[in-house]
Order: sequence, then C-alpha cells, then structure tokens
Amino acid sequence: MRRALTAALVIAGALACGSQALAGIAEVRDARGHLVADAGKGSFASVQDSGWTLRFDSASRSERGVSLQGVSMAGGLVYAERVFVPAHGLQGARVEGLTVNGRAVGARPNALVPLGPGSYLVVLQEAVVPGEGSGVVGLRLVAGDASLGLEPGTQLLVGLARASMPPSPHRDTRLAWLALGVAGHGVDIGYGDHAFPEQFLLGASPSGGTTGERAVRIAEQYLGIPYRWGGADPIGGFDCSGLTMYVYAQLGIPLTHYTGSQFYEGLRVPPNQLLPGDLLFFHPSGRGPQHEGIYIGGGQFIHAPHTGDVVKISSLAEPGYAFGFVGAVRPWAA
Repeated sequence: MRRALTAALVIAGALACGSQALAGIAEVRDARGHLVADAGKGSFASVQDSGWTLRFDSASRSERGVSLQGVSMAGGLVYAERVFVPAHGLQGARVEGLTVNGRAVGARPNALVPLGPGSYLVVLQEAVVPGEGSGVVGLRLVAGDASLGLEPGTQLLVGLARASMPPSPHRDTRLAWLALGVAGHGVDIGYGDHAFPEQFLLGASPSGGTTGERAVRIAEQYLGIPYRWGGADPIGGFDCSGLTMYVYAQLGIPLTHYTGSQFYEGLRVPPNQLLPGDLLFFHPSGRGPQHEGIYIGGGQFIHAPHTGDVVKISSLAEPGYAFGFVGAVRPWAA
C-alpha cells in the first residue's frame, strides 16, 4: 500500500525547512510556498481562473476571528456553507455544511479527507508559527497530484486565524509562514474510491527497545516518500522537520514543525554520545539550524533532504553534513 501510494505522489515544494510570510483571510500558494493569491474581506474569486481554484461569497474578520460564507474550492469539489476560525485556539471553531463532491463530510477538528491519489483536505487544522504560538486554519486543501485540476503542490488555505490578529505598532506584523502537518490527526476513511487506513497515515508504533530505537523503526517506514516543502505526512510528503515531528508524534512526544525550534526541544547530546533516535542538526544560520535528521547508528541518519529527493539514509561522513553539523538533541530526554 505504501509503495503504491508513494509512486502516485508528485514531488513538490522547496524552501527546505524555511519560512515565509503568513497573511490574509485565505491564500493560494504554489508548490514552492510562494503566495499566488491573497484574499481579504468581502467576496473573492481567484483571478487566474475566474474563481475555479478558490472563491467565497463573503468574508470578514474582527478581534473574535475570521468568518467566511459560501466557500468553494477546486471548482466546487469542496464546498462549505460557513467557516469560522477564532483568533485564538480551537474553541468555537466550526465548519458548517461541508461537502466533498456533493457528499456531506464530518467537520471535526484535524479531520483528514482524501481527495485523490496524493491530494487531501484537512479541516480546522492547528498551525504553528515560530515565536508566535499556535493558530488554526479552517480548511486546507493540498493538491499532491493533478487529479483536482490544480498544479501539483498547490495549497489552498481558508480561514487563517492569524490573519484576524490586529496589527501591532511595535513590531513587524508579517508572521512567519510554516506549512502544517497532520500527524496523529483523525481520518475520514473510505471517501469515494480512496481509502487510507489509519495505520498507513500514522504508522505502526513499534513496541520494544528504547524510545529512540522505536523512532528509527517508525522513520524507516517512510523511506522513499517524496520531499515536499511544508510536508508532514506520508500522503503529501515530508520536509525535514515534518518527518521528525510526524515520527515522534506517534511516540507521544510533540515537536514543533520548525527545525530552528526543534533544536531546543530536547537534551543536547555531544557527538561522541549519539544514540539511535537522536535528532541531528545541520546548516547554521541566524534563524538556527536549517536542516535535520534522525540518527540511526553507525554514523548514518534518516532525513528528507530537499526538493526532488526522497526520505533516505545518508552518512555523517559526507562533506556537506560533516562540515555543516551543528549539534544533536535527544527529544525524549527533555
């Protein structure tokens, strides 16, 4: 099942573990994470295709949150009568009258609805903005293949909670963009002809061995999954921090979907004391390390390297990693 689905996935994304600006009530972003369309208050129809990609009848925002009416995505494949996302947290968040291909769909928070071989919809998904805490996106559609009529890698984000926050005169109001993961979230199984067993989505959490050894065995299940900027699941692909976050979520250890933050989410480990499961960090910058992987022993690690590549095993002896090594963290020993 995993190999068949992997073959159907389209490689998309760039900006390895990087960040961009998050703004607007709704957004359309391309496979590289670049903003294609940014919808504000009132009605909206995506200009490039007369609203086929994304349109809504009305939208407003206030200190309470973001509200949209009559939301249509991918030519009406996904439709919601109303979306409301509070400015803070999930309490009171709701998506009413949600249908996919004319069929009513449950709109519980973090529900995942498969839309095609590599495409999916996530409902009321919690987001993480480094340095700003968490927020919520009402609907997030990821086109991982061409079956929706969208360019593979396109993401539609509707009801951005962070957009409801009033501007601050004391700092830059452009918050860091970080694409969102679906690790550990519920699955609407059996939509149409596309059923994704929960075991595939979450991976079989192995028993026996140390926490780190179990993390390695989980990570090995995803070898060959394509890299995707902002990716944090085996359906759409992984970026480096998305892979580590997804793996450790299955062991009950929450990590932020941001490499620079994960560098501080555990016990610092000297290079001569590395154990399987330790997180290895590379490529220093002013925003912290920009790449990471999971140590598996013997001087090797599993990681999602960059656009055009897949989750694979590399060696610490490779010059790019040997000279770019920043440090290691043991997330289960925080």
